[in-house]
Order: sequence, then C-alpha cells, then structure tokens
Amino acid sequence: MELTIPDMSCGGCANAIKRAVTSLDPAARLDIDVAVKIVKVTSTLAPERLVEAIEAAGFHPSQRT
Repeated sequence: MELTIPDMSCGGCANAIKRAVTSLDPAARLDIDVAVKIVKVTSTLAPERLVEAIEAAGFHPSQRT
C-alpha cells in the first residue's frame, strides 16, 4: 500500500508513523520518503487498519492510486 501524507515534514514524523504501524504489525515493512511525503507499507493488515493507526498518530494519509 502506498500513502501520501502531506503533513509529514521530518524524520520525527516518519518515526511516529513507523511506530504507529509497527505497534499493530511488528513485521510490517515501511519505505518512507519524507521529501516527497510518501509511505509504502507492506503488511498483512487491512489497509483501513493501517490508515487508522497513522491517523491516531496525528497524520492525515490518503491512499495513492
């Protein structure tokens, strides 16, 4: 799943997103590019659960097509 996160602006944001996702799925793989505000997540969890976790961390993701 690939998400755009417009309010991700620094490494601290990236770490918060990583913690939120891995708290639900410790085996999740994340590829985070702060410069272009994109997060790629490989997980067995439903995309909705991942989005909810990121939103709970204070960010506003939207799924890329």
